Amino acid sequence: MKARVVMLMVTVIMLMVTVAVAAINVHQSILTPVLLNSGVRVIDIRTEKEWRETGIIKGSLCLTFFNEDKQYDAEAFLAKLKKRVNPNDKIAIVCRSGNRSLQVSKFLVQRGFSSVTNIVGGIVSADDAGIKLVPYH
Repeated sequence: MKARVVMLMVTVIMLMVTVAVAAINVHQSILTPVLLNSGVRVIDIRTEKEWRETGIIKGSLCLTFFNEDKQYDAEAFLAKLKKRVNPNDKIAIVCRSGNRSLQVSKFLVQRGFSSVTNIVGGIVSADDAGIKLVPYH
């Protein structure tokens, strides 16, 4: 019994360390023209409805992670993303406010992406940063 408890505690600690390491490797940045001009590939994970309502960052890859019911298929998203982006590329993940993008950024680091930036404040910070959004087609 003691051995099982110790093994369970070791497993929990290992999982916590893995999550902490992933969180450390996620860069945090506000949306700025400097960031956008740095060669980073912007991945917009919002829904199509959100893209149509606000517009998108010019040149961004629009690839929904969470659907409107807050459901997701992480493996399907990852497969689609890997067809368009190399895991060694510099990428920035953006959503509406920065909450969903932080979750996805952590997931991507855990899955081997080496340079992931979460856009703090999301797309709503674009206006404050002087970034014009373009219509989604």
